[in-house]
Amino acid sequence: MTYVLKIGDAMNEKLPASEDDDTLALKELLLDIDCLKPLDEWADQFNLFDVLGIARAEIRHSNVLGWLLDPNDNHGLGDAVIRGFLTHIAAAGNDNVDIFDALLLDCHDFTVRREWRSIDILAVSASERYVICIENKIGAGEHDDQLNRYRRIVESQYPQCRRVFIYLSPNGADPSDPEHWCPMSYRDVLDIIETAKAKARLSPDVELLIDNYIETIRRGVVGDERLERICADIYAKHRRALDLIYEHRPDRASSLAAIILAWAEQRDSAGQIILDRSKCNKTYARFTTQGMTAALPATNEPSSAWGTRNHYFYEVVNSEGESFKSWICLNRKGLDSEFMNRFESLFRHAASRPKRTNWAYHVPFSTADCVVDEEMPEDEVFRELDKQLEKLMRFEARIAPLIIEDAKQEGISAR
Repeated sequence: MTYVLKIGDAMNEKLPASEDDDTLALKELLLDIDCLKPLDEWADQFNLFDVLGIARAEIRHSNVLGWLLDPNDNHGLGDAVIRGFLTHIAAAGNDNVDIFDALLLDCHDFTVRREWRSIDILAVSASERYVICIENKIGAGEHDDQLNRYRRIVESQYPQCRRVFIYLSPNGADPSDPEHWCPMSYRDVLDIIETAKAKARLSPDVELLIDNYIETIRRGVVGDERLERICADIYAKHRRALDLIYEHRPDRASSLAAIILAWAEQRDSAGQIILDRSKCNKTYARFTTQGMTAALPATNEPSSAWGTRNHYFYEVVNSEGESFKSWICLNRKGLDSEFMNRFESLFRHAASRPKRTNWAYHVPFSTADCVVDEEMPEDEVFRELDKQLEKLMRFEARIAPLIIEDAKQEGISAR
């Protein structure tokens, strides 16, 4: 599959650098290739999480943390990690955790659940009537009022238990509900795991896995200061060449863009949509339909901001490979009053009007975001895209006939 690479989009075009300048920058980097040698210390080091490509995968971090938090699992750390979590929260002065409870609690019967009711990690002690709920955030932040929702679920399912809610993020970001959720950083997690490891005698395979995980946190989540300094020096010296390589890397956004384009090509072949491949890039896959074009017909000349005769596009919007959504986008550039009447009809029936009188683009309908896990298979992305297309088509089936009827009543001829 050929990746669709973003040179710029219709709303924010960038002027490309000249090919000669780019070539010169790459040559200078290659001639100074020894500048990369300081990175060998990290590049030559084996790390299982890098091999599996899950160093930044939130769900995989939760799996490893769940394993380490379970006092009865086979890591050899006993209850040191789960007790470390409780002690840290209590020492931080959180009112929901009594420091004596944390120090005297018998942690050995805690059981750990993963993704129970969509909660990342839930640790429950039946004998101690104690529940620890952890929401783990590495990339995306909170969404859909999830902290309040998870808290209500835990409170309703464990009404007789003492409850601790932990919001875990790389830098200990404040949760939206600070009254109930305690912030915790991955630096704190790093300290807890390293302290627990120093006091335990581990088997070689477990020690290797935990060391790999510690290095993954240090390098990929909280940051390795020395590595960051070396990289900053190299980047300052070869900024243009490295930007060029970064722009054309097969990254997560490119991978998702390739899947979205493959889906769009299938739907185009099936006659469901009319894909405009020339207007697709890493961020947008753009298409039209016969139904909406009947309501918003093409102009005689390509006068839109996209350089097309059509002044609308359905767009699948790829948000850096982390999520996608679909919407219909309108552009008014080059339109006469007759065509603007059709847009006015759409605004009225869709109950969505631009906030500014001199608007350039307007999105009258959009689906919700679909969050993409790195391990989400292609067929699942296809299914989610089909659901979004179905919502777009329901919008079209409701709105397009009304626009056409209004145009007939106003005596606007079809183009």
